[in-house]
Amino acid sequence: MDKVLIFIFLILYAIGCTPKLSTTGTSEDYTEDVSAYRPAVDDPAGEDEVASNVSPERGPYVPPTQDINTEMSVLMDSIIAHNRDKFYYTYTIQVYIGRSREEANRIREKVYRILPEEEPELGWRQPSWLVTVGKYYDRVDAYKTLNKLRKTFPGAGMVRERNSME
Repeated sequence: MDKVLIFIFLILYAIGCTPKLSTTGTSEDYTEDVSAYRPAVDDPAGEDEVASNVSPERGPYVPPTQDINTEMSVLMDSIIAHNRDKFYYTYTIQVYIGRSREEANRIREKVYRILPEEEPELGWRQPSWLVTVGKYYDRVDAYKTLNKLRKTFPGAGMVRERNSME
């Protein structure tokens, strides 16, 4: 049994050591004429004549003929003027309002530990310090964050803010 295994091993070893056959052709052997499929192009300037402003990597400068920048500027100005009177609402969560800056800083750090993905902001609106979290465009997203914060801060509430389009 051992002699059979050794014999099989030697045969496999000998097969593995044999040189591999490979093709000896090169890419120069293959040629194909595709000129019958190329579109014919008329050369009005002629191949002998080269324009002075033509660089080897680019063609000649061609001025734009369908430029609409001035029309777009007028249109954008009218849209901006139309949207000046429009506004949109965002929602923020107000966690703290009071006169103590130290208390506001302490609550801000506590909010950051509860919600590390949010950035609680410390603000001053005379005569009070505010700690607010987030700027949400959707009331549902604001409620999700508010529910997380109400476990620790029962007095937290949602504030709707009016923002202009400018």
